[in-house]
Amino acid sequence: MLSCTRRELIATFLGVGAPLTAAALSQCGVTSAGSVARPSQFDGALLGQNVELGHRLRDGRVPPPSHTRSVPIVIVGAGIAGLSAAWRLARARQLDYEVLELEPAPGGTARSGKNSVSAFPLGAHYLPCPLPHARAVRTLLCEMGIAEERSDGDLDYDETQLVRAPQERVFIADRWYEGEYPHAGATREDQAQLARFERELAHLGTLRDARGRPAFAVPLAYSGDAPELHALDRVSFAAWLDERGLTSHRLRWWLEYGTRDDMGATLQQTSAFAGLHYHAARLTPSGPSPFLTWPEGNGRLVAHLAQVAGPRLHTDQALTRVRRLPDQRYELHVLSPATNRCEALIAEHVVFAVPAAVTARVLEQPQPALLEAAHTFRSGAWLVANLTLHRQPSSRGFPLCWDNVLYGSRSVGYVVNTHQTDAPDRARSVWTWYLPLTSDDPGEDRRRLLGLSFQECAELAVADLARAHRDIAQCIERIDVFRWGHAMVRPTPGLYTGSLAHLRHAAQQPDGGLHFAHSELSGLALFEEAQWHGVRAAEEILAARGIHTDSLS
Repeated sequence: MLSCTRRELIATFLGVGAPLTAAALSQCGVTSAGSVARPSQFDGALLGQNVELGHRLRDGRVPPPSHTRSVPIVIVGAGIAGLSAAWRLARARQLDYEVLELEPAPGGTARSGKNSVSAFPLGAHYLPCPLPHARAVRTLLCEMGIAEERSDGDLDYDETQLVRAPQERVFIADRWYEGEYPHAGATREDQAQLARFERELAHLGTLRDARGRPAFAVPLAYSGDAPELHALDRVSFAAWLDERGLTSHRLRWWLEYGTRDDMGATLQQTSAFAGLHYHAARLTPSGPSPFLTWPEGNGRLVAHLAQVAGPRLHTDQALTRVRRLPDQRYELHVLSPATNRCEALIAEHVVFAVPAAVTARVLEQPQPALLEAAHTFRSGAWLVANLTLHRQPSSRGFPLCWDNVLYGSRSVGYVVNTHQTDAPDRARSVWTWYLPLTSDDPGEDRRRLLGLSFQECAELAVADLARAHRDIAQCIERIDVFRWGHAMVRPTPGLYTGSLAHLRHAAQQPDGGLHFAHSELSGLALFEEAQWHGVRAAEEILAARGIHTDSLS
């Protein structure tokens, strides 16, 4: 990053208006007068997506193929969508596929890491228990032994993999309180507006379209098409709240915590449909669906899917070009950066389980819908820091939870990865802290993020956490930082049922033997959406091959 004081660094990324105390700033070497003291030094690593290789591929600096071989089905990308396509093919006993992944490990934004203290997520860290219509998720969880189907069709879950109590807390002023909504200090008007919002949500939850489908569902493909939904998608979540006089700062902070956490976007940047979907899509008669989580987050799911793919999964492989051959097969040029050698694969089917912008760059003569999608879908940038602690820092109020949120912060707080374990040494732990960058210019956010040094990233995490844990800097053993330049699609107004809905649908239609699968095609970067698109693409291939199986999509 350009030279600046630590106070400027904190103000730029955490916000001038963030209630950082002098004590919190001093933990990062900034005095109340604004002078800069010597920074604390943290051991750790600066990690992230392979930006350098991506730029090399964009510039076309690759050798020609040295040999050619046939692979009937090639899946490009080993995120959740690509791994799910492979999983669905394997369940149909179609094993003549290969999965190509640019990064050294599979998983995309569900990747994970591990050290001597605990496994930890580098991105997604939980999965809500699926409702009955989410057949693919339910099938996967039963296959993994996480759930078991009862005779009535409901699922029983392994309780050790459900989030343990206490689940969540929020830090307000000088102490922690149970829950995520900031009830402490709320006025009667704050509470009245919260109740009004909940009534609105309950009403929307009763809506059904002519086919009996609910207004909100996960995966999105199971949502209804009621006229009220079209109106919701035409405006931002902020505008929808304004129209109803829901102006409470506490309510809007809590709602924006949700859009930042699941969508990497502000209330103004988020479609009202998407904002309400976050709260309504997983409601059951007894309340919200409970969460499944693991020390490594959704890396647990990645590990299983990668094991299914087995030797057919190839990491550190860069796709540089795809062209259609006269016989309606496809030639793919694949670079191995380690050897700087390129090979050509001849495939009958190709699944692009990567963002539209990547597909449009490598595919010769892409369809107009794909080109439009590549220029329309916008993804945000995230900073994730895993802090390994040799002891627990000081804390006031409600005890440590799995999910810990800081009221007023631009971050979405941290999760405690040892919360689910029975580790004998409870003092040592790994916390995962998340900061979405949510300006109106995602490209500038990416440039700013990638310009940060390891030390600057570490200091941002510590400055934010020092508000609630004054001695956090003295408890840190190491910090591992992951920078996501492209993390999740932003659900802008019009993307679901409005002016851009046709584009999402057109961009996911197969083009001969080309198939498209990525969560951005739903406008929601959720495990369930990525899995649904991967399964759908695989079932398109099965149908083209004349293989008839019960659909999971």
